[in-house]
Amino acid sequence: MNDDAASIDIEELIPHRLPMRLVESIASVDSESIRTTAVVKDSWPTARDGRAQTLILIELIAQTAAVLQGWRERNEDKAGIGGLLVGIPEAKPQAPTIPVGTALVCSVRISHGAQNYLSFTGQVAGADGVLWLTGSIQAYRPDNLDTLGGSP
Repeated sequence: MNDDAASIDIEELIPHRLPMRLVESIASVDSESIRTTAVVKDSWPTARDGRAQTLILIELIAQTAAVLQGWRERNEDKAGIGGLLVGIPEAKPQAPTIPVGTALVCSVRISHGAQNYLSFTGQVAGADGVLWLTGSIQAYRPDNLDTLGGSP
């Protein structure tokens, strides 16, 4: 790991803000993989009556992948321009809902890719080791902000 993970400001790496930002901290990161932490909150999308839909954890995998890519770009002295989630080939929740207050560890690894395209695999487990969701996502990163509708 090139950076002290605890000192990384997540909001410098991804555009998500509370309450939609699910990633709370980075436990470890290197050029191919990352582990983040989060706690299920009653403010999360899909949360109701003390539980959230477990499928929302695919968003935690996507945000963790975005943090990894942002970290990689920063370490390569590239301007981070964001990306688009373009596919979810697999999402396997282990239960329909997860209790609010559950401490989570999300592990994500780059599985393959090509120019402007990466595929990530991930899993979300409780801090106690209980597996909640496994899945994979696909992301597209355009060459410039104009592709995303932004401006430089």
